[in-house]
Amino acid sequence: MKAYYIVQIDRPEQHHVKVTLKFTRPQNASSMKVFLPSWSPGSYLMREYARHIRWFEASQGNGEILYYQQQAKGIWEIDWKQSNLKTEQTEVQVCYEIYCKELTVRTSHVDASHAFLHGPSYLMGVLGENLDNPTIEFRFPPLWSKLSTTLKDISSTRNQFIYSAKNYDELIDTPVEIGCHETDGFLYKGIPHHLANYGEIYPHKQNLKEDIKKVVEAVAKHFNEDLPYDQYLFLTHFVPKLYGGLEHLNSTALQFDGRKLGNRKDYLTYLSLLGHEYFHLWNVKRIRPEELGPFDYLNENYTSLLWLAEGLTSFMDDLFVYRAGISTLEEYLDMVKGNFDVYFSTPGKNYHSLEQSSYNAWVKLYRPDENSKNSSVSYYLKGGLVFAVLHGLLVEKGKSINDLLMALWDDFKLRPEKGISRDGIYALIKKIGGQEVLSQFSNMVETTQDIDFESAFKKMGCEFKWQESNRPWLGLEWEFIGDRAIVKNITLDGPAHRSGLNAGDEIAFLNGLRFLREDAEKLDSMLMIDQPYEFLISRLGKMERVEVTPLKAPRTLKEISIIDRSIAERCFKF
Repeated sequence: MKAYYIVQIDRPEQHHVKVTLKFTRPQNASSMKVFLPSWSPGSYLMREYARHIRWFEASQGNGEILYYQQQAKGIWEIDWKQSNLKTEQTEVQVCYEIYCKELTVRTSHVDASHAFLHGPSYLMGVLGENLDNPTIEFRFPPLWSKLSTTLKDISSTRNQFIYSAKNYDELIDTPVEIGCHETDGFLYKGIPHHLANYGEIYPHKQNLKEDIKKVVEAVAKHFNEDLPYDQYLFLTHFVPKLYGGLEHLNSTALQFDGRKLGNRKDYLTYLSLLGHEYFHLWNVKRIRPEELGPFDYLNENYTSLLWLAEGLTSFMDDLFVYRAGISTLEEYLDMVKGNFDVYFSTPGKNYHSLEQSSYNAWVKLYRPDENSKNSSVSYYLKGGLVFAVLHGLLVEKGKSINDLLMALWDDFKLRPEKGISRDGIYALIKKIGGQEVLSQFSNMVETTQDIDFESAFKKMGCEFKWQESNRPWLGLEWEFIGDRAIVKNITLDGPAHRSGLNAGDEIAFLNGLRFLREDAEKLDSMLMIDQPYEFLISRLGKMERVEVTPLKAPRTLKEISIIDRSIAERCFKF
């Protein structure tokens, strides 16, 4: 089915986008359904994009209104039998207006400065129909001078912005940035790589373009520089306090605080984020769990393999920055240490395996609350650490994670239309590393048993150095409303948890003295280990007393040190 979209932004300061979808009614069809997706591939949460639609209408090519009825949260049925028509035509025109004012990589944002258009959040499809080479035209204020996307440009004149895609999946998997943003780029293997940056960046001395090119080269080398695209776009929103990324077929949308690029550690974090999303070009957008494609855009697409999609990617992202020659081995290990810091402080690792964490992503990872870290563990976090161990196990066998990446890529190329199963992944690992390696890996994926990370890293020339603490520990985190101190969350089995403090409790008095924000921020210096304290709290508007006895804070990982540089470099370098 042929389809033509017109995307019109007349007054961007009002945040509305008008979309017109034109298509031809199939012969003998008495009704048809159009839909707006409820979620975005790569972000496993039902976002219900249709909630932002302000009005909807359907008509024929001659303007006669067609009868329609909304059938579900994102589905509208057009019915010719109930339409009062003078003449019936085959051309159908669907128009709707949608509100776009949420600046994340998973939503659309339009204001006076720019338009970021994220396909699933604003482009309807036709239910049950394959859209063949859909065309899309963008109309926007003339003061906006640029449009960045990897859709195929088919404009006949310079004042037009008309593009095409192979199908609906590709159309909505290709973000669009419109405005007066900065653009640049480079060639790698003769293929253009575009850079589009919206927002503000503080002055810095980094060679951003050159380092991005180094990351691209480092990632591509893991696949023998087999680049499965004709062009690629790195689109970054440099906006204070934002962080995130979302992979697409031939591009990525990133968000980062542009004030931080001058800080070395933050700069490496940005490059790691960029490498993470670029690596998804292979792992997820091509190599993928069999449940993730073709997509059901209206319902959850459950899979227990997000540890492959995101865990493997989380292990590789920091490593790419090191292998690109940008970070030192010490800097790389410090980034890994940061992941361990979070992992060791997550009690939920004892309750959810990687498979369970993946399957429950729709209701846990993307819906965090004050108890999340006590009930589950991120498949990004644990998955990345588990693949680090797998890499070490493979190195012992004379192989490495590189061999697994190529095996996964070769497997994909044999059957690009079909994803991979858990058994398929296990078979590749067994072939590369043997049954012993597979048994250890599958145990880390399928169970919540403790993992001996220290031994694994020692075999890779590194040693965990721990730091004991004598500070008093309650096992809670704070949030503040003005000077009021509120318990944000409680660590499972910590002193606060055992004493009955709750997330949401406001601490009003401590041992009879008024307790405010400044007291919470320096509480460690005022408490003693094993000494009970009386907290007077406000809970649901009622005053209650809770006695809490601080304990000695758990030990923390001070650093991952290098004990044999030659072994460590052999393990972590490409």
